[in-house]
This record gives sequence, C-alpha cells and structure tokens, in this order.
Amino acid sequence: MKTKPKPRLSLRPPFLSTRYVATLLLLAVTALYVPARLYESAHPFWGYLRAFAEAAMVGALADWFAVSALFRRPLGLPIPHTAVVPRNKERIGTALGGFIERNFLAADMLTAKLERIDFAALLADWLDQPRNRAKVADYLSEMLPGMLDSVKDEQVRRFIFKNVSERVRRFEAAPLTAEILGMLTAENRHQLLIDEMLRQVAALLKENEPLIREKVSARTTWLWRQLSVDDRVATRIMEAAEEALTDLADDEQHPWRLRFDQTVRDFIQELRTSPEYREKADEIKEQLLRHPAVQEYLDGLWPEIKRAIQADAGKHASALRARLRKGLAMMARGLLNDHGLRTRLNAWTLGIILEVVDSRRHEVAKLIATTVREWDPDTMASKIEQEIGDDLQYIRINGTLIGGLAGLMIHGISQLAF
Repeated sequence: MKTKPKPRLSLRPPFLSTRYVATLLLLAVTALYVPARLYESAHPFWGYLRAFAEAAMVGALADWFAVSALFRRPLGLPIPHTAVVPRNKERIGTALGGFIERNFLAADMLTAKLERIDFAALLADWLDQPRNRAKVADYLSEMLPGMLDSVKDEQVRRFIFKNVSERVRRFEAAPLTAEILGMLTAENRHQLLIDEMLRQVAALLKENEPLIREKVSARTTWLWRQLSVDDRVATRIMEAAEEALTDLADDEQHPWRLRFDQTVRDFIQELRTSPEYREKADEIKEQLLRHPAVQEYLDGLWPEIKRAIQADAGKHASALRARLRKGLAMMARGLLNDHGLRTRLNAWTLGIILEVVDSRRHEVAKLIATTVREWDPDTMASKIEQEIGDDLQYIRINGTLIGGLAGLMIHGISQLAF
C-alpha cells in the first residue's frame, strides 16, 4: 500500500514568501520613485531611476490586479470581469469534468497507456515473495470463516444437490460401464476372476458339506435313510460338484467358460449400443438420486465442509493457509514462466478496466462538476490559488521587474530621440 507523500517543509520564513516578496518589491519601487521624482532635475541619473520606478509600480499594480481579479474582487470593488473563478465555478467544474473525460478517460488514450503495463508479471513478481504470499493466505483464511457464516446454508445445500444431480444425469453410465468391463476382459484378464470365483465356490462347498448332507437327508424318505441312500446321494452330489468345478478350473476352453465369455461380450456390446440399457441406467441414476440416504449425505456435506474449514482456519498451523501459500506460489511461477498466459491475463485485465472506465467515465466527469458546483465560491478560489502557489506571485514580481525595465528603455529611447 502506497503511503501518502509528506508535505514539503520550507525553511523559508513566512515574511520571505513570494507573496511578501512581491508586496515588498512594490513598496520598494514606490519608495524609490519619491526621491527620484524630487531630484529628477538635479541629474539625468534620477530621471532614469524615476522612469524605472514609475513603470515598475504600474507593472506591479497591473499584475496584482490581474492575479487578484482571478480569485476575488480587488479591494472589494464591483469591477466588471473580476472574481473570475468564483463567478464561473459551475462552468469551470463542467469544463474540468469534460476535459478529464475526453483527455484522460478516453478509451484510445487508456489503451495506449495500459498496454505498456504487464499486470500479470507485476502480480507474479509480487506473489513470488514469500512474505507477500503469506499475507494474502492469512487474509483469505481469516476472511473465509466470516464469508461462510454470511452464506445461507439452505441455498448452498440446494446448489450442491442441484449441481451433483445435473452432473449425475449428464453422466453416461452404460457406455462407461461397457468401457470398464471391456478393460477388465481385455486379454482374458477376467479369467483370473473366474478362477478365484471357482476357488471360493469350492471352499464354500467344502465348508458347507455337513449342511448339504443334512438338507439331502431331510428331503429323503424314512426308508431310504434307513438304507443310507441319502448319504450316498449327498456324496455323489458333492463329488459331481467338485468334479465340475475342477474341470472348469483346469480347462480354459470349457464350454461353460466360452459361453460365459460370449455372454460378457454380448452384454458389453448391449451396454454400448442398446437404448434399453441406457434407459435402465438412467432409471438407476434417478433412483439413486431419490434415495433418502443419498439426499441425507448431500444435505450434510456442506455443514461438514463448513465446520472443517472454520476449524482449520483458526489453527496456528492451518492446512488451509499452507495450501493457499502453495497455490499462490504455483500461480506466481506459472505466470512468470508462461508468456501466453500472461498475455491472455493482461488482455482480460485491460478489457475489464476499459469496460469499467468507459461505462463510468461520464459519471466521473459529472462527479467532478457536481463537487466543484457544491464548493463555496471562496473555498474554490482558495483551493485553486493554493494549488497554483508561488507561480501567481512570481507573475507580480516579474511584472514589477519587466515593467521597470520597459520604463527604463522607453525613457532612454525618448532621451536619445528628443
């Protein structure tokens, strides 16, 4: 942040200000005129001195009148065309506002000036300093909890649910599922899954053999149980199942495997092309979005995020601040190394500035005119006179000296001519 420049301190005492010097100079030539006029006949030198002093007085008085007439009525007399600034303050304000609007806020002039400024590089250089990054990160992390409190939770929840719902609805589930299955089945990768399934089924049969025998016995008549036929049937079932599982595991060209492969390929193709499967996938998505558990999760998502951010922002070793600093450092390096990005950012910044200024420049001119119009006439005259400063008094001083020299030359020429 730029500090305001301190006012310049002058070591010159007030009685030596240009206003006093101009006045003293007028009094000095007036005092010089009196003896020169009295002794003019005694020696030609006094005539030249009288001519200098007389013309200097005229020049000093004329320029004093001219300077004073700009800001006030000299000696309070209602002389026409005096107090020019106070009497025309409204016109001056309007003209000043129009002048600034046309000459300082015009789009072509601003463009020519601003195109020479690399805003992105300035920002990147500033953010490249660790201390500056820390300031920005600290400011954002301190400001964020208050911003979150000012946001209405219900609006944010609706926003999250709406955006998630729109994304889920736009999401093509069937084609993506087909792609995933396609990758899983490429190069027969799914055979490993089948082998693992077969091992698990075999282990499951082994673990549940007593239960299977019990079920077979329960469904067998009393006579066959007395003859132990149920036990032999159960044994045959277990042996057949184990044999089938072994054949499937050992033979990759087993008809059941081949049929399973073809079923999977047909299913993948249907997922990719079938409108029916797409409709089913859309129905599943809608059911998922309407499910109470999903809605409850989405409703609770924002409060959890909000509490986590607010809790972290208050910590001395805040993860949020660390991530902000890291992100700002990456942004600074990215801007410094990417000339194209800086060019686009500068063009965007220039466009924003030009758009804002162009839409508000008439208001700026109007503000200047209104401000000047509301000033008290004496206040306005005093402000302008103070801003111009010593230059006004130098007009008086120069008028005194130039007037005296002009009178001296005229007197000398008249002496030579007559």
